[in-house]
Amino acid sequence: MAERRITRKELLKEPDEFLTTSGMVVQYVRTNPKPFIAGCVVFVIALVAVIGFLTMRKHQEARSLLVFEQAMREYHNVLGSGEQVAPEEFDTVLKQFQTVAADYGSFPAGEMALLYTGHVLYRKGDFKGALEQYQRAQATGLVKSGLGPLILYHIASTRLALKEYEAAAGLFQQLSEDTNSPYRREASITIARIYEMTGKSKEAAQAYKQYLKMFPEAPDAPFVRARLADLAAKG
Repeated sequence: MAERRITRKELLKEPDEFLTTSGMVVQYVRTNPKPFIAGCVVFVIALVAVIGFLTMRKHQEARSLLVFEQAMREYHNVLGSGEQVAPEEFDTVLKQFQTVAADYGSFPAGEMALLYTGHVLYRKGDFKGALEQYQRAQATGLVKSGLGPLILYHIASTRLALKEYEAAAGLFQQLSEDTNSPYRREASITIARIYEMTGKSKEAAQAYKQYLKMFPEAPDAPFVRARLADLAAKG
């Protein structure tokens, strides 16, 4: 049986949902003008506050980039002096990075300043201070930005500088096993060197062999073969 078609006249008799809802709103406003006006005022105030906040954040972000760039210029000026840099010569740039990290910690520039605070402390020989800053950097957005391996590498290097050989070797092992890490090759060779430093000749030889297996065409492959020969000669 054919389905009956609804005529245009019948459709016109059906209530329009939009008009019905609009009518209800208009009716509410007419009977409750004060609450409606109050709601509009609150909405406008909230909108102005949001716009003001976003404008302020944009200004702060621009300012953070400016002061970070100033600190970076000072950092490279110190490094590029062409002479042996005394630890105290880093004090000014250290304070600059610390200020940026403290004042703009929620911005990318502040997070990068925190990382460079670790770099400066490392160059000053304050390895414990550098380690603390690098560990703090692990909790920032830098990791999600792809700098996780870089931070981990610096943590491993700092633990090595602190002669925490076991902890350093474990971190370098993580980097060597990460096929996407740009520090994989350097981490692998460092593991072998740590074994040598700690008198573990057998483990060092095995690590060097593993390195040659992973990177047979590495620039330092001849050196590694020489180290293997030396370890073999020593028994």
